[in-house]
Amino acid sequence: MSWYLEAGNDSDIVLSSRIRLARNLKGYPFPNCLNDASRHKVLEMVSETLQNYPEAPLMRMDIAPLPETDRRALIEKHLISEELAKGKEGQSVFISKDENISVMVNEEDHIRIQVMAPGFALENTYNEAEELAVYLEKALPVAFSEKYGFLTAYPSNTGTGLRASVMVHLPIITGIGRMPALSDSLTKAGYTVRGVYGEKSQPAGNIYQISNTITLGISENRTLQNFAKMINEVIALERKLRKDNYEKNRDRLEDKVFRSLGELVYARILSAKEAMNRLSDLRLGVASGFLRIVDERQLMLLLNTIGDASVHKHCGEVLSQRETDMKRAELVREILLQKEEKKDDN
Repeated sequence: MSWYLEAGNDSDIVLSSRIRLARNLKGYPFPNCLNDASRHKVLEMVSETLQNYPEAPLMRMDIAPLPETDRRALIEKHLISEELAKGKEGQSVFISKDENISVMVNEEDHIRIQVMAPGFALENTYNEAEELAVYLEKALPVAFSEKYGFLTAYPSNTGTGLRASVMVHLPIITGIGRMPALSDSLTKAGYTVRGVYGEKSQPAGNIYQISNTITLGISENRTLQNFAKMINEVIALERKLRKDNYEKNRDRLEDKVFRSLGELVYARILSAKEAMNRLSDLRLGVASGFLRIVDERQLMLLLNTIGDASVHKHCGEVLSQRETDMKRAELVREILLQKEEKKDDN
């Protein structure tokens, strides 16, 4: 079962947690300065080491031979970045069976370890990523400075090489116009707010990715503690606003949620943006406790299924935009009706 279908802490607000650790090999230029032969040399060194990782089998996928649709689908599942999707010779990703671990090779850095988990789970996610990092550091000549820490292609990652992030659903903060002020406050405190697919992406369905930006002069533990404290404040704010909003506008909120459910169940053409916005309403209804015919598992499955490339991959062919929107509507309908069909069978 994919990691995102499991239950997680504080999942009414925090959809998922992710830890990324950047590492580079001593004696080799950073990937942007490597030629094809050197990239392949780095890849084979990392690949040989990862093949023997005892904690989880990792499947290797070389990016260059992959069709564009497959690359985009991997981005939509947060398994690779836009940089890796360029598909230069010697770029690969190693993915665990349940897709919670991915190791990008020759992206911005030689090695980018990524571990994801459902809900708010920074500490456990970090421990899993650190275990894999230590395994690689023992087997490979990792570039490290006693003064600066782990050396990375971009100075913004030097030090711990740690990027912690959470995907949060903030429909009320967004709806009442407080997201710009919150984003500005977070930026001043050393965090960044991005869209659902990270850097350069736009928010969709009231979902945002929040991550740390400071990696130098601070320990991993302190980074995680500060980050967790900040996210707990965001959670508390959104929950308070949801409670106040539901008490004051219960009929309107329930009407909006059930209208969105009707649109999703009966629509025959759905753009990705419309689907995300309607699913945001359903997510709020489930979290508020009055929408019971849909559950979080279905919503997380849809979040990782309805992107254009994921729809194409599901159908096994590249579709026109109109065909994609029609197939997306069909897919949404199938997943939302699964729970009701099981009830009828019982």
